[in-house]
Amino acid sequence: MVKSKWLSFVLVFAMLVSVFVPTGMTKAFASGTSYDSVVVPSISDDTTTELGTFMVGIDPFVRDSEAIFELPDTDYEIHKVKIGGVLFDLSGDQATYVSGNNGTVAEDVYTNNGTVAKDVYTGAGNSGIKAFKFKITKTSDNGFKLYLDYDGTKNVSKDMGELKFPIELTEVYVPSGASGDIKLTITGSGSGQLKDGSVVVATIGGGDLTVAAVDTKSFSDDGGNVKIRITESAAGKLKSKDTLKLVLPDGFKWDNISDISLVYGTFAEMYKDASDASGKIAVAVRDVDVKTAVYSNVTNNDTLEIRLNTPSTKGHWYQSTERTAIDITAKIDVDDSTKAKEGDVIAKVRGSYDVTPSEITVGTYGQYDTTISATDSSVVAFSGQYNQEDSSNDINKVSDIQIKESVAGSLVNGRTILLTLPTNARWYKINDDLVGSSTAKGQQVDSDNGVRLTFEGLQGTDNRTAKFVVHRDSTGKNPAKLKIENNYVALEPGVTGDLKVTVGGTAGLSTDSITLAKVVNPVTVTADKTNVKIGVSNQAAGKIDISEYQAGAIYTNHGKNTLDLILPGGVKFTSKPTVKVTSGDLDIDNVNLVSDNSGNDNKILRIEFKRDSTEASTIEVSNIYYDVDRTVGEGDIQVKVGGTALVTVPQDHVYASSYSNPSDEVKTLDYADIYFSGEDYVVKVANATVVTPAPNATNQTAVFTINSTTYTVNGVQNTLDSAPYVKNGRTYLPTRYVAYALGVSSDNVLWDGTKATFILGNRVVQVTPGSTTLTINGATVTMDAPAEIVNGRVMVPFRWIAQAFGAQVQWDATNQTVTMTLQAQ
Repeated sequence: MVKSKWLSFVLVFAMLVSVFVPTGMTKAFASGTSYDSVVVPSISDDTTTELGTFMVGIDPFVRDSEAIFELPDTDYEIHKVKIGGVLFDLSGDQATYVSGNNGTVAEDVYTNNGTVAKDVYTGAGNSGIKAFKFKITKTSDNGFKLYLDYDGTKNVSKDMGELKFPIELTEVYVPSGASGDIKLTITGSGSGQLKDGSVVVATIGGGDLTVAAVDTKSFSDDGGNVKIRITESAAGKLKSKDTLKLVLPDGFKWDNISDISLVYGTFAEMYKDASDASGKIAVAVRDVDVKTAVYSNVTNNDTLEIRLNTPSTKGHWYQSTERTAIDITAKIDVDDSTKAKEGDVIAKVRGSYDVTPSEITVGTYGQYDTTISATDSSVVAFSGQYNQEDSSNDINKVSDIQIKESVAGSLVNGRTILLTLPTNARWYKINDDLVGSSTAKGQQVDSDNGVRLTFEGLQGTDNRTAKFVVHRDSTGKNPAKLKIENNYVALEPGVTGDLKVTVGGTAGLSTDSITLAKVVNPVTVTADKTNVKIGVSNQAAGKIDISEYQAGAIYTNHGKNTLDLILPGGVKFTSKPTVKVTSGDLDIDNVNLVSDNSGNDNKILRIEFKRDSTEASTIEVSNIYYDVDRTVGEGDIQVKVGGTALVTVPQDHVYASSYSNPSDEVKTLDYADIYFSGEDYVVKVANATVVTPAPNATNQTAVFTINSTTYTVNGVQNTLDSAPYVKNGRTYLPTRYVAYALGVSSDNVLWDGTKATFILGNRVVQVTPGSTTLTINGATVTMDAPAEIVNGRVMVPFRWIAQAFGAQVQWDATNQTVTMTLQAQ
């Protein structure tokens, strides 16, 4: 015998023609891995018998996974196990192959009964798993290790999808004294896709019979079929004198019994041998056909009765000679739609037997309806960008879209589905195909249960609407579940919020709109703010911090794209600011001042990079000085943050300034209609406020309020991060914000870890927390209360800091405000 064999995984599933999930099914999930009970038999202890079957599901399967499967303790002994129809003997020292398909298997393989199996398990709809193998080793009397792999012939990222396969415990010794549910425990290696979990594989006791619905349907008013499985706990439990009854709820009735089949076991004709004085039971005829032995009938429309027949020969009866399971297929009709309740149709289990469970779900009733939903509405997409093939991130890939029928037939052949994006978005790819390409139109995006969905191109003049068409054939008996995957959008710069797609068409979907993504700017920008005057050159402005939302959000295109800080009219850079990376691994190459489209010098600060970041990075721009001419009005100076590293979607009016060759850029898109007529930046930030009009200079007046985080400068409201407070009769203000309010730039606020330094014109003020001493141009001044640090800010009694800067101060006890006035320079 061979210890273990690598096996291709297209297998014969003769005994699992129909997958089912009975009432009482157990399930354990972990990271896309599930273990689902399929058959949970009722058995006796101190016996060697067949336990249940469970399904292993991995979605998606990749490769290299292993786990140990163990019964509760070492008193259990696993003698034989069948994995995907391949039988192994574990009764010896090692696992040995017994029977099944262990050859090399191509994509199309003929099984022993002549049917074609294209997937690992066609009945469960394995997705994309065409080449697969596994091996099994014995780890103990009660356990084994299963190792999963793929055979290397397929592209893992494209061809590997959902994997499902059954494991059957076909021969197990159950020790004496065992009781209740028998659980199989799965212990994963920690790195693979076979995760920790457990699944019930049998129950000790529980009655004479177990009843389960092994194949149910979702149906509407035309009804549907159900397959009922009846399993004996031991041979001979089914009897001719006892009846099992399945009673449907109001509004439903049994129609007809279309089939009775034997799952496993044997029926025979029994009699008492008259020649034998001991009266032993003899077997007259072996292997009685199940349709001969089993009687089923519908009474009172709502009740299905099942028992064994009685032969015509007097003194004879039918009986199973080994533990037996039978399947009965019957149709359920909707008898009265006013009484029939939508949802699970639950039949009560009645009759003469000790049977479990007491009720089972035999189908799902609903009206014709189809739902559409986003599988993950929390996906993040970037404004101003579209999918970059060579980007390290999957830029602007939005949520997959799932379409589900409530009952088969809800989606009608030829009906359409229209998905319309808002005005700030355009479809770029659907099902990983460029929407403007010749190959996209008419392509199938998904199929399930006889229903296909094709993409038929974009509709309308603005190309925001994607059209899909439903194609249905007669083979689909179960509700279809379709998915539109790998979808990408191009987004207008600076527009953020939920990306909602409007749902239309003739398919009659129940939802008007769905959210495909959360749209954010690729960067967040913050700035300090100073006050500047009209008609004055070389005025200090606040520093600006630009932080990536995630690594690669600033798309440098291998150093070809730039990040631009663009000034408004009437303002220009006096000199080139200092630009540095303060966190992350962005690598700056060059920094230059360039002209705008109108030829105005020093209007744009252009930052060039060597490569994209692999760690989200922050750029600091400091030592910023502005020339402000007399055309600028009072209020904030708003700096636009854009450039081709942030705005990758071409703008129809900015091609000349953003791209060296606009026509080449459109060709790279393969879809020339993707552009927006909006702005060429993603965000604006104010780092200076024009507070004094020229030529009439005015005083600098700041008002602070106790316990408030807002203050005003010449009537313009600003925000501080540490509120003024009163302590020991002294009112403390945050020195940094007092300095800003009186005209000190952020570059002239310094902290060396011990003392704070503030420079205003020719005045240098220094404050040391914990000390009552401050200095003004080196001269020492003793305060009546020490400076201190609160919430990371240096706090000083307001009269002393006002005096240090040469400002007049006024305290309003009623309104709890401090007003400082600095005479115009």
